[in-house]
Formats: sequence, C-alpha cells, structure tokens
Amino acid sequence: MSNSVFKPMKTRDRILHVSLLLFNEEGEAQQTAVDISNALGISPGNLYYHFKGKDAIIRALFDAFEEEMRVILRGSRGRVTSIEDNWVYLYIILEEIYDFRFFYRNLGVLLDRYPDLAGRFRTLVAEQRTTIHNVLADLGKADVLAIDPRLRDALTDQIMMALTFWLEADAMNRNNLEGAALIHKTVFQVMCLIVPYMGESGFDALSRMITHYEANRT
Repeated sequence: MSNSVFKPMKTRDRILHVSLLLFNEEGEAQQTAVDISNALGISPGNLYYHFKGKDAIIRALFDAFEEEMRVILRGSRGRVTSIEDNWVYLYIILEEIYDFRFFYRNLGVLLDRYPDLAGRFRTLVAEQRTTIHNVLADLGKADVLAIDPRLRDALTDQIMMALTFWLEADAMNRNNLEGAALIHKTVFQVMCLIVPYMGESGFDALSRMITHYEANRT
C-alpha cells in the first residue's frame, strides 16, 4: 500500500479543520486566532503565515461550503423522482449545512460583519431556492405530487424558511438534539409541508415517513 495514504494533513488544512470544529462547537464569536493556534499547538505566527487572521479563515471555510453546496444543488437535476428520493436529497442538503452550522446559528450577525460573504450567501440561497422549485416541478411531472402552479412559489418559500432557519430554531428552543436526530427531525418537518400535495399515495407515503422518522429521532 502506498505510503501516501498515511500522509499527515497539511498545516493549512489542519487550521481549517480545527477552526471549523471550534466554530461549530463553541461559536465563532468566542474564538480568536490565538485560541485556534493554541488548539492546534502551533504559534500564532505559524497560523498567520497561512491565514491573515480569523477573518481569512472564515472566508476560506465559506469558500469550501459554497463549493460543496453548489455540487449538491446541481446534482439534483432529474434525479429526484420519488418521495424517498426527496427525503434523501433534503437530508444531504441539511447534512452539508450542519457540517458548517456556525454560519447559520447567528446568520444575521455574521453576514452583517462580512458584507462580501452576505452577497455570495444570498446568491447561494437563490440557487437553492431555484433547485427546490425545480425538484417540486419534477415531482409533479412524475405524478408524485399534484401542486397548483400558483402555490408552488409559496411552498418553495416555506421549505426555504425551514432549510435556512432550522438551526436557529433549535438553539432558540434549546432542544440541543444530536446532529443526525436534528437532521431527521427537520427533514420530517419539511416533508410534512408537501403531504397535502401527495394525492392518493399520500397516506402510504406519510406512513413510511413517520415510521422512518420514529426510527431515527434519537
């Protein structure tokens, strides 16, 4: 086996990895560049060689999140053709958001502090909204959902609200659910929004959704 499999992580990648862990678990506002360098066991000067402070780290993390989310959004085209597909696809989106959850836990504050990221975030949300709208249309074409076109925009907006503010709602309610359980709960809540449009197959689909949710809620 090649020794390359065991190559240590580069310092730059270690900085991003540890910073993301700290931001997600303890909050981005509570961390300084010195805190990050201490957690890594490196000098502040070594960290500064790779990133000119915490702001540069946050921007690099957003670059990674933006790139990964765009791959997920663009990978949905023509591939979500059943209720089960939609469940899995929502889970993938939420899992990606959860991996970078510090962005969403204090979204308004963070975007006020980084106006350059605010514009990019809004563009990403707009692409996400278009993707959800198209998925609903695809499910309609596949006779999985029956949605009056006049209601599709409103339903898309409801889903987007859930996908954008689920972490803030969890923090406000102090539920503090473990990651997988929180993701499953949120997927279930979003899927409940489309139950009225499932037609004759809705009851069976809802029963399967409830069974799956109950099995994964803790």
